[in-house]
Amino acid sequence: MINSVCILGGGTSGLVTALMLRKAWPEIKITMIESSKIGIIGVGEGSTEHWRVFMRHVDIDIFSLVRETGATFKIGIKFTDWNGDGKSYFHSLSEQYGSVSKVHGLPFTWLRMIGEDWDPLDTVWRKAQDGLHIEPVHDILSQYHFDTNKLNDFLHRVCKERKITVIDTEVEDVILDEDGYVKELVDVTGTHHAYEFYIDCSGFKRIIGSKLGAKWVDCSKQLPMNSAIAFPTDYTEVIPSYTEATALSSGWVWRIPTQERYGNGYVFCDEFMNETHAFDEVSQHYKNNLGIDQTLTIGKKVKFSAGYVENYWIKNCVMVGLSGIFVEPLEASSIGTTIQQASMMLPDLFFYERGEELTAERYNKHMKTISENIIDFIQLHYFTKRDNSEFWRWCKNEIVPTEFNAKYLDYFKKGYPNINLFNHPMILFSYLNYGQVMHGLGMFDNTSIRDKYEAHMLAHSADTDEFMKATKLSDENDTFYSHRQALEIIKQRANPHVYKF
Repeated sequence: MINSVCILGGGTSGLVTALMLRKAWPEIKITMIESSKIGIIGVGEGSTEHWRVFMRHVDIDIFSLVRETGATFKIGIKFTDWNGDGKSYFHSLSEQYGSVSKVHGLPFTWLRMIGEDWDPLDTVWRKAQDGLHIEPVHDILSQYHFDTNKLNDFLHRVCKERKITVIDTEVEDVILDEDGYVKELVDVTGTHHAYEFYIDCSGFKRIIGSKLGAKWVDCSKQLPMNSAIAFPTDYTEVIPSYTEATALSSGWVWRIPTQERYGNGYVFCDEFMNETHAFDEVSQHYKNNLGIDQTLTIGKKVKFSAGYVENYWIKNCVMVGLSGIFVEPLEASSIGTTIQQASMMLPDLFFYERGEELTAERYNKHMKTISENIIDFIQLHYFTKRDNSEFWRWCKNEIVPTEFNAKYLDYFKKGYPNINLFNHPMILFSYLNYGQVMHGLGMFDNTSIRDKYEAHMLAHSADTDEFMKATKLSDENDTFYSHRQALEIIKQRANPHVYKF
């Protein structure tokens, strides 16, 4: 039984992991070491649907979250101009999938919508794009946008209320014992911090993992993005209920709404465009295409390389969050990965003993599957028809497909993604995710898909009729609000001290 755990790093991954640990292990000593001098990336972020799993696990209520973090609701991501035709599509596991819970023929519904060549924007519940219904509370959407700094402050307060010790200092050295296990951390004041188990949430620096010899699996040939500039823009009265990702000449720009401002950023490959040209291009895009005449100011510059560590669990340390994997901001996979990592780690820590290797071996095997699934899915977005710049022509002709995509994409195009190829319980992206993006990019052979649906339509036509009607209509008894109205109603109910731990 482990009695003490140290989490190195106080960003989102460290805080989420600390709270999940505390819920599972109420009596152990949990210490988070962070440096206020280093700070967090803090560019504004969105979550996947895994965030609701985290909130329910650690007993954080929706009212406090919305009130204290500047959070807004997210039905998914709107992709604009990724085929170079000015059109948009949604990737969304929105509330329609829960609200129309009686439907059992969901894969067949997608076969029908693709076969009938539905506009990809129509495959997401139209009412969810324009407004929100907030009753009952448990039907509130499961994805969110956050003001990262406010989220960080909020989670810090919850950690302290739950007796998680937070030490503000900078770690200077990692001391290993004679067997290669982490013995202690040494900070800049010379103080030694010794614990039984360590979780490295130190981000790209990978402070503990590097000392343990963690090897990086470089995926830059599969995913070329390596740079981002982030910048805020002003508040607007109308809040979209989605992240927007718009393709530009050498990458894509994100736009994330919070209650008081927008978080924005241009993700690009610096082999095709330098930072100055990226800033000029995105400034022109915001002025000419979005009508935003505000002078943009870069708040953050981030350099990264797509990949993940070969082994996440080494000796008495697990690398979580950016220290273990970073692909790029597309699809907001980082927070979801942290939640999945922590969920798997909690029961494994119960079985952990020094010198026992099977637990780490099993964990690393599952994390490899999760990591490859993320790489596969993010790469899918770059198989587009766009070829109007050197970067997009490179994507079209030179990008190296992952093993999964090379093997299965042509198969999927003719028959829809096979659900049995996505049956690992912890992967982030499934056949539904693949199907939506492929349909949005026009990758399917519609005739072949339609033939497959028609072969099964007698068994599933009633289900698909009901589902497809619900994507465009709402129950007449539903009360819908604008996004800002819904947020204000929820904030009025919020109690900032209603943590039910």
